[in-house]
Amino acid sequence: MQRLRSILASYLGAVSSFNRNSRLFLLGQILLWIGANQVSLLLSLYLKRFGYTEDTIGTALAMRALGGAIVALPASFMAARLDLRRLLPVAAALTAAATVAQSLAASGSVILSSLFLSGAFSTAFQVCSGPFFMRNSEGEQRVLLFSLNGALSMGTGVIGSLLGGGIKDLAFLALGDELLAYRIGLVVGALFVLAAGLPFSALREPSVRREGTTARGYPEGDRISPGLWLKLLLPGALVGLGAGLTIPYLNLYFKRQFLLGDAAIGAAVAAGQVTTFLGMAAGPALAHRLGKARSVFVTQLVSVPLILVLAWIRSLPLALLAYLLRQALMNMATPIQDIFVLEKVPASRMIHLNAVKMLVWTGTWTLSARLSGWLIYQGGFPPSFTVTAALYGLSSVLFWAFFLRKARPS
Repeated sequence: MQRLRSILASYLGAVSSFNRNSRLFLLGQILLWIGANQVSLLLSLYLKRFGYTEDTIGTALAMRALGGAIVALPASFMAARLDLRRLLPVAAALTAAATVAQSLAASGSVILSSLFLSGAFSTAFQVCSGPFFMRNSEGEQRVLLFSLNGALSMGTGVIGSLLGGGIKDLAFLALGDELLAYRIGLVVGALFVLAAGLPFSALREPSVRREGTTARGYPEGDRISPGLWLKLLLPGALVGLGAGLTIPYLNLYFKRQFLLGDAAIGAAVAAGQVTTFLGMAAGPALAHRLGKARSVFVTQLVSVPLILVLAWIRSLPLALLAYLLRQALMNMATPIQDIFVLEKVPASRMIHLNAVKMLVWTGTWTLSARLSGWLIYQGGFPPSFTVTAALYGLSSVLFWAFFLRKARPS
């Protein structure tokens, strides 16, 4: 309990020291995540109710990821040149419009097209956030800012997940039309995404750190070597492959394996986001104790057996426990890994590295999400989840080999 109080005190003190830009960006992210988590919870369930099989749901979800993958690099060049006060509000409006389109469309081709567009438009936020926080923070404040950003993505997801399941169930009770109830829940999520444009439009463009250097002071003219590209991208690519096999189908997993209702699934997802929030909030303390690289390695490796529990154990209490612990551990060091990667490149390359990293992760996620739909349709969840565990394990081994084998501090 004393440890929790210490963590909360450190965050409360840090928030007051964040500059205006950081606080506005966090507010925009909060609104964005509430809407995005609501849509994420309901979308695959809506598509299932619409008549899609697990195989075709995989194709639909892959379209959204494909949109993000194709646009990632162009978005990074646009973000490096355009005023974020204009770029991000426009991206929020277009993402919301695409979400409404996929919610109301009666045609499969329109649903797929709008999923592609929502993935493309929402890429702007992912590309910009890490480099933006690097420019607007420094030192220990940076670790707290990245970790708070990650923790809020989960904490606000609790609101989105509860709203998603709750609004859908209430609408169904009131209207008696389940398909319409799903659509209402998705449209409400789109409205939160639209509202995120307001704080983004108030951003300014200062930079805490002197331009021309990396976060660690290296000259900006330094190039990223091919070997460093490989080390920074390959472990994440394997995680992307594994994540695409499982993450889009966790709500269907609980529905099909344990016959949970949508509100119960929403509560389970929300509980997972609470544990992830707590894990991410504890990330700075873990990084201080173990170092950034070792924190990433340990948390990712320990999560591997928990995925195998989900794959093979047919007990709802054990499955929920494994799910909650896996959510916390696998995501605990994500913000720390983001800093670790960005600190290794020149300042002028950060936004492009962030885009390529996202492109690789999204591309592998797209491929495996498409494959996983077919695997689950043919053989259920165990084969897909087992492959995920193997990919996460391999990623952990490679990360250790690249960054920890010589026991260098990070």
